[in-house]
Amino acid sequence: MSSTSSSSSSSSSSSSSTSAPYDVVAAPDIPGPSTRRTAQFEGPSSSRQRPMNEVLPEPFLEALANQVAIDAANYNGRLAAAQALAYFFRVCSTWREVSRSDLLWEHLTRRIWRRTFRVRDTWHTEYINWHRTATNFETGRLSFLTPRFDPSEHRRGLICRCLSLSDTRLACGFVDGTVRVFDLETYDHVSTYLSDHGHLFGPYSRSVSGIIITDSDITFARLDGDIYVDAINVHGQSQARRVVSGFVMNSGVLVGFAGTRRRWVGLFAGIAEGAFQVWNAESGERLFLGGSLTDPETVMGWHMLTELVDPVGRVRVTEDEFVVACTGLRLICFNAWNPEVLLRDEMSASGFVVSSMDVSSEAFVVVERGGVGTVWRVGTMELMSRFVLRSSWVRGLWGCMNLGYVVTYSPNPTPFLRVWNIEQEEGRLCVRVFLRAGEVNSMVGDDRHVAISSNNINLLDFGVQNP
Repeated sequence: MSSTSSSSSSSSSSSSSTSAPYDVVAAPDIPGPSTRRTAQFEGPSSSRQRPMNEVLPEPFLEALANQVAIDAANYNGRLAAAQALAYFFRVCSTWREVSRSDLLWEHLTRRIWRRTFRVRDTWHTEYINWHRTATNFETGRLSFLTPRFDPSEHRRGLICRCLSLSDTRLACGFVDGTVRVFDLETYDHVSTYLSDHGHLFGPYSRSVSGIIITDSDITFARLDGDIYVDAINVHGQSQARRVVSGFVMNSGVLVGFAGTRRRWVGLFAGIAEGAFQVWNAESGERLFLGGSLTDPETVMGWHMLTELVDPVGRVRVTEDEFVVACTGLRLICFNAWNPEVLLRDEMSASGFVVSSMDVSSEAFVVVERGGVGTVWRVGTMELMSRFVLRSSWVRGLWGCMNLGYVVTYSPNPTPFLRVWNIEQEEGRLCVRVFLRAGEVNSMVGDDRHVAISSNNINLLDFGVQNP
């Protein structure tokens, strides 16, 4: 496979060393579909300018600029919105004046980048930040970081099996039932949450199987079915409060856990017709029990208590509380408010790569063992994008996604992190990053970060770096 050097430089930093164990390589041609050619926005010509530009009302021009940007994002991807606006603002000084409207930038930031709150001085700078961050995913410009653990804590031999991200926190769940949280600005270890030991059904029965972070709380579950809640702003060690007591012999093994501030969803394996449980997140009351998704994985589920096996199943929940879950044989989707009605129920001839399935706010991705990755819009089940991996990349594959990109990692035949643009029907491999992560146990991503757990916690930051 041939490759060329990336046209973009790669920035790197580490808390423990001056060099990072990765290189960015321009994506070579791969088997499968090529990127669809789309219409390009043309700049304004002098013949299009009319005296009426000077008398058009400002609200009309602002609405027009807004529509131009949204249309560009819908047809050519989110990055195209800025180019379309640049042409718009060049028409004349009156049209350029619209660019000073922070209300315009607020609306575009909410619609295009799905950011509902501002952390920078203006909505204009907020928009620019997320545009540049998406560009970094496109070009492979990132920083490699190593979170700094509290040196007073003894972690020797502990394995991180679960990761979760918020805008400000990275949470890591370990096999001993502890969760450690890091600040994403300083990369320092902020807090450690302890869970009651409970009954030991195997050496890994206390392993954390899912973490949910909200504005005020952190919720995590273990393989034995226990669910714990604590405040997210805790500093130091804290004994988390158990709100649900698990019964392994009655419910099976809690192999996956996800949710929102309103609903929690657990994926179980080990007991027939008991694949899912749904709880009210405020009261801890169980609202639903049922489902046959993991019935064929009963034995594998029990093995998770005693062995470090590959993921049996995975469950993810979107902001709108659509639930997507899969095993190696089957993928289903339903609404957490009405779990008895399946919106999608699909089998794969080649099988699904469980560790590849993930969701964003509006879509989900899954890769089949034959190498075909598909992105579907949650709710309507519309096919949004399709991309193809070489068969050698599928073994040991892990994946995550955000609004416009799918990020995959495979140790075979060479350990590469790959970024796929999924904003067109025919997905495109943007860049690949050499990353010697070792044997991966978990992977998670959002619109800025990607975290991978192996022997260490590898944190990749695609955000805009301050000078």
